[in-house]
Amino acid sequence: MGVREDGRPTLASWPRRIYDWPELPARFGPALDSWRMRGLPPEHVTYIPKLHQHVSGMEYLTAWLGEEVLLLCDDGDGHLERTLVRRGEVTELTYGVRLLACSAAVALRQDHVQKQVDFRYNKTKEDVLLPVLNLLLGNPPDFRPRQAHPPTEALERLREDSFAMYHMAKLCYRFGEEIRDSLWLQGRSYGAALRRRQKPEYFLAKMDRGVVGLRMDFYGVEAVYLAWDRLAGTEMRRAGPRGRATLVLEAEYGADFAVPLLPEQQERAEAFAVRLSER
Repeated sequence: MGVREDGRPTLASWPRRIYDWPELPARFGPALDSWRMRGLPPEHVTYIPKLHQHVSGMEYLTAWLGEEVLLLCDDGDGHLERTLVRRGEVTELTYGVRLLACSAAVALRQDHVQKQVDFRYNKTKEDVLLPVLNLLLGNPPDFRPRQAHPPTEALERLREDSFAMYHMAKLCYRFGEEIRDSLWLQGRSYGAALRRRQKPEYFLAKMDRGVVGLRMDFYGVEAVYLAWDRLAGTEMRRAGPRGRATLVLEAEYGADFAVPLLPEQQERAEAFAVRLSER
């Protein structure tokens, strides 16, 4: 199964900020030489150790300078992948949290070529990666999104219907100060006796800078960020073996965000799609 017992302290796999260059693992050094000549301070660098309980885990290094982000990935076989991300090249970002395991999948459009890079880390020390996440989302590195919802009627209703989603919806503020419009779609729980997996619930938010789609189940949440100029359209489709109605946010580049609908949800989803197209 690729899993072995790890007796080392948990913090062995926590991301850690570099404060002095001798702390930098030597194999990553040459990839940073050109940036160091440009004045890269060590505290702009974060080392992400391999999650040691996973034999196939990878090590990562992130760095930022100005509006640029550098992502380095060591696959453990001596290969170091280097990706430079400039402002405007991110076409979609998917942020995920499963218990304490975080991931960021970054869809890029560089020189007319589409690619994707990702990195994974322990959420316990996510604060050291916030400048990188901010830049990848088009925010200043020191950006701090709001931490509380305003008392709007729609959000108060969401709090009553799903407190967990109400809390997770704060992830939307990485894309703007106000949730201008939203759609919450309840999942389906079959109960423990039936031993069937819970169907996720969804939250779509219309923000100043684009659309945020949240998919949440019992174990965690996934947030997809699509800027307005990267959203190709919104439409209703029939999908799956049963031909279920599905609301789809079409990405210009990257993966579409699809929301399967229960019959009683279709009318509200269609109305939201119309409002979304009006911007």
